[in-house]
Amino acid sequence: MKKLMAFLVIAFLGINLQARDVIKTYNFKDNSGKSIVLQTMDSGVFSPTFKGKVILLAFFGKNCPPCRAEIPGFVKLQDELKGKFQIVAVHVQQKMTPNELNKFVANHKINYPVIPATQEAFDLANFISSKTGWRGQIPYSILLDKNGNANKTYLGMQSEERLTKDIKALFNYRTN
Repeated sequence: MKKLMAFLVIAFLGINLQARDVIKTYNFKDNSGKSIVLQTMDSGVFSPTFKGKVILLAFFGKNCPPCRAEIPGFVKLQDELKGKFQIVAVHVQQKMTPNELNKFVANHKINYPVIPATQEAFDLANFISSKTGWRGQIPYSILLDKNGNANKTYLGMQSEERLTKDIKALFNYRTN
């Protein structure tokens, strides 16, 4: 009986892993030194770190005025929807030192993880580009459902209202 149960558990895990079809696993350290794991798939990006949450994967640059203008809305969304939702920002302009990144985060009162510009971050951006046709313009964001499936993509600055509506739709909230 134990062998049968072990086989069923292994078979179930194998089916789940195959269904997800992970292409590559990225292990990032965010601005605070915490680990964030992102797994690319044909259908999107899954994060075991934020399993069960809707994720907004936001590509930005510190010298991009629309990117900076989005930050207060992102901060508000992160506060209002915490527990069910997570923003993960990926810096894709020139590299900043850890001190510069921490100053940027503090100056903008960012309350979500920021992945610094590293070769791995650029590799992730290149993967996204190959799947979506994105040409590197920023800001660029992808809304991922709880399973990591890409639900919507956004090129350019988005209104807080539009993002809230799209995010809540993934929670099965009623929206007006």
